Amino acid sequence: MKILSSEDIQKALIQQASTLNIQSEEDLHKLKKLFAKEHEIDLLSNFKLQKAYESMLAEGWKGDPTLQRLLRKRKVRTLSGVTVITVLTKPYPCPGKCVFCPTEPGMPKSYLSNEPGAMRAVLDDFHPRDQVKTRLDSLTKQGHETDKIEMIVLGGTFSAYNRRYQTDFVRALFNACNEKQGKSLKEAQEINESAKHRIIGLSLETRPDHITEEEIKHMLKLGCTKVQIGVQHIDNAILELNKRGEVIEDTIRAIRLMKDAGLKIATHLMPNLPGSTPEKDKWMVREFFENPNFKPDQLKIYPCVVTPYAELEQWWKEGRYEAYSDEVLMDILIEMKRHIPEYVRIERLFRDIPGESILEGSQMTNMRQLLQAKMAKEGIVCHCIRCREIKGDVFDPDDTELRVFEYEASEGKEFFISFNDPVRDKLCSLLRLRFSSYSLQGKPHFIKELEGAALVREVHTYGAQVRVGRSDDTASQHGGLGRRMIEKAEEISRAAGFKKVAIIAGVGTRNYYRKWGYELEGTYMTKKLS
Repeated sequence: MKILSSEDIQKALIQQASTLNIQSEEDLHKLKKLFAKEHEIDLLSNFKLQKAYESMLAEGWKGDPTLQRLLRKRKVRTLSGVTVITVLTKPYPCPGKCVFCPTEPGMPKSYLSNEPGAMRAVLDDFHPRDQVKTRLDSLTKQGHETDKIEMIVLGGTFSAYNRRYQTDFVRALFNACNEKQGKSLKEAQEINESAKHRIIGLSLETRPDHITEEEIKHMLKLGCTKVQIGVQHIDNAILELNKRGEVIEDTIRAIRLMKDAGLKIATHLMPNLPGSTPEKDKWMVREFFENPNFKPDQLKIYPCVVTPYAELEQWWKEGRYEAYSDEVLMDILIEMKRHIPEYVRIERLFRDIPGESILEGSQMTNMRQLLQAKMAKEGIVCHCIRCREIKGDVFDPDDTELRVFEYEASEGKEFFISFNDPVRDKLCSLLRLRFSSYSLQGKPHFIKELEGAALVREVHTYGAQVRVGRSDDTASQHGGLGRRMIEKAEEISRAAGFKKVAIIAGVGTRNYYRKWGYELEGTYMTKKLS
């Protein structure tokens, strides 16, 4: 009898699991127990099986996508179609003096050293390369695909750091994902176009009052595709009381400029700020999506809490601030979700601050689950993107329905183009098309590449992440939905009289758009319409 090696046993188990068409974690676990008993070995870990799976693919095996997903740990991390990696910049003075924002020594403004993401950054001494490498290693061991990365840079006001640091930091992010190192940012980006780990989106965090035409141009050179801005509230009196140092007119201008540059926009709102009330907070979210001056693409909701190292801690001790009860806060959040339009994704409902650091305010760690249960009981449905994503559900791209939702925003016109599963009301993919305020008003654009161009601000297919160059009949990615949405955007743009389409494409997506006739122009992928 031939004695099988450990790798042979692992491959044999994978082959049998595929032959048996294993569909559940429970059935996979039963098979692993049988193998362990038969071969008198310990139960094989998913990590070892995942490595054997990759080895078999390299040897020419066709693969089994369902089995591969069963082997992954924390599957939710890549169920939105990309791998999200978050990094923090080094501690640096922030121009803001917000009373609610902690200023812990040795930490970037607003971040505490015991937050999970911050702890990883501290261990890596805030070095961008090491932070990325640590996260890539962890995700790979969990069995996740890491070829399509959304890189999120946090750390307060990125625009306040000197530009040399910004450039070096971002270059290091790209080089951490590249096999070959680029000496300049431009070279690192060019290498990343076809790298093993491609950065398909880069998110930067800043304040609305730092957004200018020149700042946007600089962000674009860095490879930025999305900007996170802290709005917090839209009442100037509340902003002044909280020493925000800006007015809502700054936010309105910033949102318009960023949309007209093709950037995707994520905004932060903070219910329960000093000076606010439940009624004002409910009005804030209604106004945020009814007033065309706002209407962002993504939303993070951070209910105000009292933490150490913040001026608000002293206010609380003096009796000048009291947080809402969990019941009141839940009511506000439900009202917010009730008014979220279909083109918005709620990224967060709560800041990931450990309970021991919350001196006053809600400590509900399962906020989202409690909200969902209460809304289901009351028959309230949230239409945000996150609640409708297809995630890991199986569907046939040919059975999807194309929808186009048109709305006015920031003196321009937006088209939310999407493919949906009409039976389950699930979102499979989306594209954001914009006619800028400059085009509609006949004004010269501040970015020459966008002169007279319709803008595609985002193209995204949801569902389990599928590796570049592979197909998966059970997943939504690489099924042609992106191409069909681009064709629809071109059709709408052509009918409106545009002769050109410009896509703000992440560096790692440039080759994808080249397949459809787009060429790199400045930092955009552009195409002339016939």
